[in-house]
Amino acid sequence: MPGLKSIKRKIKSIKNTGKITRAMKMVAAAKFKRNLAAMNAYKPFAESYMEVIKNISANMVLYSHPFFSNKGESGNIGMLLVSTDRGLCGSFNLNLFKLFSEELANKNIEERRIRLYLLGKKGADYFKGHNYKMAYNSQFRGLDLGEEGLSGALASEISKSFTRGEIGSLYLFSNRYVSTLSQKPTLEKVLPFDTYDESAQKGGYLVDPVQHEDDILDKIFNDYLRSRIYFAILESFAGEQAYRMNAMENATRNVEKLINRLTVSYHKARQAAVTLEILDIVNGVNSLKQ
Repeated sequence: MPGLKSIKRKIKSIKNTGKITRAMKMVAAAKFKRNLAAMNAYKPFAESYMEVIKNISANMVLYSHPFFSNKGESGNIGMLLVSTDRGLCGSFNLNLFKLFSEELANKNIEERRIRLYLLGKKGADYFKGHNYKMAYNSQFRGLDLGEEGLSGALASEISKSFTRGEIGSLYLFSNRYVSTLSQKPTLEKVLPFDTYDESAQKGGYLVDPVQHEDDILDKIFNDYLRSRIYFAILESFAGEQAYRMNAMENATRNVEKLINRLTVSYHKARQAAVTLEILDIVNGVNSLKQ
């Protein structure tokens, strides 16, 4: 049985760990509240932009526009993954990477055809040992994430790659925020746009003067791409903090259980030590009587 001092040191060390996990849970909760508010504030705009794209797709002849040209799945495929910069958030990133691997296996896509666009340090770390071509790689820390910052720069890079034919399609892998306890890794095809959608509401758009129609469509489509990337980042941020908050809560709960078990062991060891001391005293008294 371990000594009393050894058990006492372990209890003290684990209590200190518990203080850290509780503090991290509080920090994650504060960040989660802020990130969730930002996501909910931007969500109506992102959803409205999606409806605009569907409406345009159903009401205009856009087969000549690059974002609607279907190059097929025979060319290079762009894969955009939104991970995190930091760990300690449970299986948040692992579930996303697992979905990525499963999709590649199901579609039997060769690694040399993949062009990776990575957001988050954990994604870059995970793909270091693979042979995918890294088309874009950036962390979040210290950067403006908005449509004029990281989201805008990445959208511009993807748009250029797609119109130049460097990639024939783009898929977005990200964690969709469902609830505080549930974040769902999802795959979404972003480019090319579908040329017809029966679910779209009918209703045309008038462009005046007509010769500016192409410029306006370019602006709308590129703004949509920026808004889609930015909303995926906001969703990922909210989900990350929710996962971390739950992970730290579970860690704190496990700390308390471990402390309880060690406390029981400490009391047993202390009782055994006291019993031995009593036996020594009794034996000493008996020897003196003899």
